[in-house]
Amino acid sequence: MKAARRSIAFFSGALLYCAGAGAAMKYASIGLPRSVYVSLGGRNSLPVMLGEALAIAAVLFIIAAVWAYLTLRPQRRRHKPYAAWMMSGVGVAWAGWLIFGAFSFALKPRAYSAPLQTMLLSSSAAPLFGALNIFGVVGGVWLAGRVAKKRQLGLPTTRSRRRLDEDAAHGADADSAVSTLGPHTVSPH
Repeated sequence: MKAARRSIAFFSGALLYCAGAGAAMKYASIGLPRSVYVSLGGRNSLPVMLGEALAIAAVLFIIAAVWAYLTLRPQRRRHKPYAAWMMSGVGVAWAGWLIFGAFSFALKPRAYSAPLQTMLLSSSAAPLFGALNIFGVVGGVWLAGRVAKKRQLGLPTTRSRRRLDEDAAHGADADSAVSTLGPHTVSPH
C-alpha cells in the first residue's frame, strides 16, 4: 500500500506540472485589456511581462496547493504524506518540458531573436515556458506537504499502535522479573 501511495504522489506531481504548464500557456494567451498595455509601455515591456508572469505563478501556486493537498492528505495517522515523491514527479515533468522546449526552440529559427525577458517570463515561449511557473508549482506542493504533515500529526493514533504501546509496557514488566533458569542449564556436547 505504501508503494501505491508513493506512485500516486509521483504521477500526480508529474500530471500537476503538465496541467499547470498547459494552463499557464492558456492564461498567457488571454492577456490584459489593450488600454492596460498602453499605459504600462506596451505588451513586451518588462513591467507588463513581469506582472503577467507573477500573476500566472500565483494562480499556479494556488492550483498546485489545492491539487497537492488533495493528493497528499492522510486518511490515517500511519499514512505519511509523500511530498518528496510528488516533488520528484514535478521535477521529472519539468525536465521533460525543458527538453521539449529546447527542441522546439532549436526548430524555430526566428525564436533566436527573441529578447531574453520574453524567453524567461513568457509562459508560451520555449525553452522555459515561464521560469516563474516552476516556483509557483513547487511552492504550492511544498505548502500542501506542510499542511498535510500537520494534519497527519493531528489525527488520532490507530488502534494497532495503541496495542503495540500496551504490549511494550507489559513486556517491560516481564523483563524485570527474576529468571529461574541458571546460567548452565544446557549440557555441553
